[in-house]
Amino acid sequence: MKRQMPGGPQTLAAHTFGSVLRGRELGGLSVEEVVMPADLRVPDHRHEGAQVYFLLEGTYSETARGREHVLSPGAAWFRPPRELHRNAVRGPESALTLIVTVEEGRWAALERRSAAPRPLCSLLLDEVRAEILRELHAGDAAARAALEGWCLVLLSRAERLLAGGAAREPEWLADAAALVERAYAEDLSLSTVAARVGVHPATLAAAFRRHLKTSVGEYIREVRLRRARAAILGSQKPLKQIATESGFFDQAHLGRCFLRRFGEPPARYRAKS
Repeated sequence: MKRQMPGGPQTLAAHTFGSVLRGRELGGLSVEEVVMPADLRVPDHRHEGAQVYFLLEGTYSETARGREHVLSPGAAWFRPPRELHRNAVRGPESALTLIVTVEEGRWAALERRSAAPRPLCSLLLDEVRAEILRELHAGDAAARAALEGWCLVLLSRAERLLAGGAAREPEWLADAAALVERAYAEDLSLSTVAARVGVHPATLAAAFRRHLKTSVGEYIREVRLRRARAAILGSQKPLKQIATESGFFDQAHLGRCFLRRFGEPPARYRAKS
């Protein structure tokens, strides 16, 4: 589904202005893996349905209610129905997204709870995103039911995040999470992340525990492990190189963390894939 947009705000039934690589309609829900070209600039527009989308690759921005939000790979974003917004792909590379669109009737409860677009910051969403992608790529007879099931899990987890109250979640928390997603290979710690978003380390630590249900250190390690796992499965790079590029001290450090998180060492994990 690739659409050309005339100028000016408008209400649109289209789910996306990128090119859909894979997609499924699920009766009130749709799931699409979409590539956005590097030069994409979409002026103010609206979608009839609510959307939860994940940025998989590239850098993508959404401007809503007078503020631009720049998303890095791993970010998740919620937008309620008919929200006026504009989008752009930043940098020289295209952006790859996973978009779940929900018809207004299925989103009614969530819309009442949170009318504002906002990031969804939770490690619990990583598993859901991975399973939705896996079933979308599988495309077999069982994929439709599995996709719908995982989309419903996504909605339930999103509802809990939104019900927590965006007003009670500090705006800089999303900036801190986005910083970790973007700069995971750097020398990050509680103190360095706090300094870069301009809050006291104790304040940052408390916000992570309250809203993300994890510590800053655990969040950094999980992001690094996720990036390392993607490189292990998607490339033939040496494990030593993957370790340093993912922010680990060395291959042994990656191995210890990987074994605790995934139940087997990186080399065996790669061999079984």
